[in-house]
Amino acid sequence: MRQRRQRERITRELPQTGYPQIVVTVPDSWESVQLAPLYDVHIGHQEHDADRFARHLRWIRETPNVLTWNGGDLIENASKLSVGAGVYEQTITPHHQVVASILRLANVAHKMLFALPGNHEDRTDLMGFSLASWMSVLLGVPYFPDYAFATIKWRGNNFRVLAHHGTGAAQTPGAQRMAARKDIAWAKPFDLYWTGHLHSPLVDPLYQTEVDQRTGHMVERTGIVLISPSYLKYFGTYAAKRRYPPSYRGLSSVVLREDGRIDTQIHANGRRL
Repeated sequence: MRQRRQRERITRELPQTGYPQIVVTVPDSWESVQLAPLYDVHIGHQEHDADRFARHLRWIRETPNVLTWNGGDLIENASKLSVGAGVYEQTITPHHQVVASILRLANVAHKMLFALPGNHEDRTDLMGFSLASWMSVLLGVPYFPDYAFATIKWRGNNFRVLAHHGTGAAQTPGAQRMAARKDIAWAKPFDLYWTGHLHSPLVDPLYQTEVDQRTGHMVERTGIVLISPSYLKYFGTYAAKRRYPPSYRGLSSVVLREDGRIDTQIHANGRRL
């Protein structure tokens, strides 16, 4: 039974609506759907957490009901034009970073819903070449240059996801929360507002209402605002030099349930001595 379910793949549709929209249909045979996007991986940086990233890629590949996407800053992509330490914090060139990222993501590309650029990929855009777009073509994954409006259809549900790499330099918890909520004023209702960029994980429930189009009645549609962490260590980096606060590394994930519930888990790692 498990082998059969692993062969049942998702389907993707790109409606021509004038919006960066994708509709993903998940087989109803899946018992649940888990979303675990990859944000701020920074392959090529000297403090990239390669062991943790490899472990999480293996988990994504081997777990049947897990889906992901590239949320941007997959590679460090530093040059002499970059702010901060620039090329001095890289262990391999941007060319080799691209090769490494494609090789590492190839085994999970069939589980990637779409790809977004981050500000580190955008450094190459200044030279007239969209590196993030080119990498998504090599992986066979739909690409959006800023936002992605994703609808996940499964067991009669339409889970709406608004994804963006994220912007800004907010450091305090309150400022980061407001940065993550920036799109709510114009984009609603979504079930998940998902960004990264700030390297600080956040899970923030959001009360929302909507009109049931079948009955005309008001209903509750509570959403979740998320910021994913990064795969970048802290000490010995530009962030530590500038006294930005250190943060947790790895993935944020949610589980979609048949009754419309969305579950999140927050882990505090460490030894308790």
